[in-house]
Amino acid sequence: MIVKHIPMRSTHKSDFAGLIDYLTDAQSKEHRLGHVKLTNCHADSVRDAISEVLATQQSNTRAKNDKTYHLIISFRAGEQLAQNVLSEIEKRVCDSLGFNGHQRISAVHNDTDNLHIHVAINKIHPTRHIMHEPYAAYRTLAEQCDK
Repeated sequence: MIVKHIPMRSTHKSDFAGLIDYLTDAQSKEHRLGHVKLTNCHADSVRDAISEVLATQQSNTRAKNDKTYHLIISFRAGEQLAQNVLSEIEKRVCDSLGFNGHQRISAVHNDTDNLHIHVAINKIHPTRHIMHEPYAAYRTLAEQCDK
């Protein structure tokens, strides 16, 4: 397993809705998109969850950095895992980074040889409205990969 954080270099390009549109688009491929999971959202649909996350992000006016954390969790070529195992892995990785109460949307992609999960996390906490930036995330991610 490999976990990689995809940083947004320019904060004015940060767009949670655009990221989710990309992650949930089948792109005219029959088997690209697998399970889509909403976590810590009151909404039942992806569209409503996007609106909820954007409202939470707008509640924090002081943060100047990117308010979205994008992770890719990738597995070995040909490795297929059950949905409950994928969900548990996604939860453990997010919790280890300190995002356990944060809103997130994850999508499983099957369009490459390597099964992978994209996770879009709202760095603004939904009740405290403060931004969480994981410290030395690369170390934490490496430890999770070892486990």
